[in-house]
Amino acid sequence: MMKKVIKKLLAALLAVAMVCAMAIPAFAYNPGETKEDLNTKHDYGAFQIFEGVISKDNPTLSDVNWGRNITEPDIFLAKLKEDPTIGGKFETDFTAQDVLAVISKWHDSDDNSIAFARVVCHYLYPDANANPTPVATDHTGGINIPKSGYYLIVDTSTFSDDDFYHAYNSFFLLNVPQTPYVVLVNHKVVKPTVEKEVYDNNDIGSTGGWGSSADHAINEPFQFRLIAKLPASENNGRAYDYYKEYAVCFTDTLSDGITFDKLDTVEITNGDGSTPQVINNYTLDPNNPQSSFKLSIDDVKTCVPDLNKGATITVTYTAHLNEKAYVNTVGGGTDNKNSVYLEYSNNPRISTSLDHTPESEVRVYTYQLNNTKYRDDDTPGNELAGAGFRLYSGKDCTKEQEIKLKKTITDGTYSPYFGTDAGDEMFSDEHGQFNVKGLDAGTYYLRETKTPDDYNACADKEIVISATHDVNHVSLSGNLSTTIINKQSRRHYPALHRRHRHYPVLCGRRRPDGCGHRSAGHQEAHGEQVSSISPRNPEQRGRKAPAPILITLGSSP
Repeated sequence: MMKKVIKKLLAALLAVAMVCAMAIPAFAYNPGETKEDLNTKHDYGAFQIFEGVISKDNPTLSDVNWGRNITEPDIFLAKLKEDPTIGGKFETDFTAQDVLAVISKWHDSDDNSIAFARVVCHYLYPDANANPTPVATDHTGGINIPKSGYYLIVDTSTFSDDDFYHAYNSFFLLNVPQTPYVVLVNHKVVKPTVEKEVYDNNDIGSTGGWGSSADHAINEPFQFRLIAKLPASENNGRAYDYYKEYAVCFTDTLSDGITFDKLDTVEITNGDGSTPQVINNYTLDPNNPQSSFKLSIDDVKTCVPDLNKGATITVTYTAHLNEKAYVNTVGGGTDNKNSVYLEYSNNPRISTSLDHTPESEVRVYTYQLNNTKYRDDDTPGNELAGAGFRLYSGKDCTKEQEIKLKKTITDGTYSPYFGTDAGDEMFSDEHGQFNVKGLDAGTYYLRETKTPDDYNACADKEIVISATHDVNHVSLSGNLSTTIINKQSRRHYPALHRRHRHYPVLCGRRRPDGCGHRSAGHQEAHGEQVSSISPRNPEQRGRKAPAPILITLGSSP
């Protein structure tokens, strides 16, 4: 009977493979580590729960008593009695053999076995400052146990301040008849990952979709998403069940050039291929963020049927580039950096103990179109002020295709506007400039809407901004700087320095070349003598010159 009891106890104790982790994790920056080195970085301690006698005649544990680390059996029994899962199965006057008789009825990795493991752990570590002494220690992945008995093997690792992103490993194991005996640690680590993505439009140079970089117009709404993946327990284990609660917290940081607009969805998927479910029991801090924020879920285990199958949590929110956004006029990097890291429970013994992942970063690019208006040609000094323009997304330049812009008072540039009011008409300034700040990659059309007096309107101008980008760099091509030249109208008279000038025009007979009435300026231009007496009419010689006819020429319409 005792042999059967011992075997069942062994099965129960082996089920607590990840009961406790006792080291409080460091919280510091350590980029790049994604996989635990459990043999060289992790230390282990063996805590004796039961002791007994093993002989050649009786290879099972007999004469069972409390082990060296159960120094206060009354307190331990009281904790067993208080446990909400298994408390009703124990009495405070039980002996070690009485406890053994109870747990021998349980099955591998069932709720009762896990609850018993948690009680043992909390007895050894009643608070965060507890530091019990194990009967044996090692850090090579194996522990040399000198005496027979049942032991709780605990991950006792500590890490330096610049080392983080860890999970802790521990389990129960039965000592075998051969002593001393080296226990090989069966590593079971639950360590999540997090990734930040940004949605990009399908424009020139980009296929669109979710990725590590995007380009957008200033004030254009677009989405970020945060993806946390909690791995499944190995070998169909129940690693998460040894946590009373399993918490996660997204810490998201936006650069000064990006404004948070609204939280869209928080969803969770339990295991591969399951249907996403909306999560409502989260906390957003601050409640109405403008930039950086924290989103925490106190116990992910309450959000899915079985967290041991793994889970994926996806947070999606909308933001936009603001007037502080870094604007690329040439290729290179950008200051519009955004990042997230995930804090997560990594110590089943202390529910408030959190470690965190490395940061995941994305970049958002936006571009500036510089325009200069000239008269006649692009010679310096020929800059032309007062020309009006609007920007369109289609070559027909219809009202529906207009890209509405608003003028920025601080620097005189124009930026995209997505409100319901009408956009501003752009005007070239005294330097001939009207620059558009914060455009997405794409094809645009610039139409002159107001032409300065005495100049012809320019034809519509096609503008192409092509960008290829990743999380570190953008390469730009196209025409990010444009020159627009207005030619003088044919009806413009350069000699008219005032709005009206009076010129004397001689009325005479029609010339053979078709000229009849010629101005004095015309005569001079043709090498003729300017005279009020026609040389072709001898009868007029000596007569008083007739009064000239005055014709008023207005400025060209």
